[in-house]
Amino acid sequence: MSKLYIIGLGVYPDYVPVRGIEVLREVSKIFIELYTSPIPYQDLVKILEKYVKDIQTKIEIMTRRDIEDENCEKIIKELKRGGDVALLVPGDPMFATTHSIVRIIVKKRGFDCEIIHGVSILNAAMSLLGLSPYRFGPVATIVYPRLSVLPERAYDVTLDNLRRNLHTLLLLDIKDEGGFMTANEAIDILYMLEEKRREGIFVDDRVIIVLERIGFLDQKVHILTMKEARRATYGDPPHSIVIPARLNPVEQDLLHVEFGADYETLQKAGLLL
Repeated sequence: MSKLYIIGLGVYPDYVPVRGIEVLREVSKIFIELYTSPIPYQDLVKILEKYVKDIQTKIEIMTRRDIEDENCEKIIKELKRGGDVALLVPGDPMFATTHSIVRIIVKKRGFDCEIIHGVSILNAAMSLLGLSPYRFGPVATIVYPRLSVLPERAYDVTLDNLRRNLHTLLLLDIKDEGGFMTANEAIDILYMLEEKRREGIFVDDRVIIVLERIGFLDQKVHILTMKEARRATYGDPPHSIVIPARLNPVEQDLLHVEFGADYETLQKAGLLL
């Protein structure tokens, strides 16, 4: 039976797992999706060429339409030919609903599916910052207003997490026409939510952590107040935001030593125990 391998690329192309490389050498066709996170395609191909001789002839980019609107027919067509197929995806495969749908479609059509995990922004953010994974609450996404409606889940999740003294990872939306939300856009939306809800969550002196291009060679971490973060300039996406709760001694020291977090600013924001 033909098999689909969904391979997580991690947060940057050189994070691709060894198991994934081994599979890419054997499959008859390789698909890649680039719309859930901006993985640099040419960098990826250069890295894979070192290990997979015929990568240029085997690889094809899949669009959002190919996966979500066309029900993965390109993948199914290749599987019907009798060979194994790989789908490369940013991060870890099953952290995006899109990839869960791919898995379901393939299984329903009678083919096997194997997941090869990669580094996700979820665990990368926690480990990079040194914030305890046991102290993170649910994740939410900051989304664009659509049809004049501004979804409030990011506010609800952050509010509930902070009430329980839990950190919050906020992911950023994908534009309908393609492209990715920037940190500046996300912060503007958080202010819009605060203006609507007025529960004191996304206010000027709230300390947030803006993660810029984590895993890329030019990654940066910005620990700022909301007011400062709104005026700051950031590089190209991907961006994400962490809203820290009160910090334990190890967390606060690591943020200070590694990223220059100011103890006085953290104290004023009520983040020090």
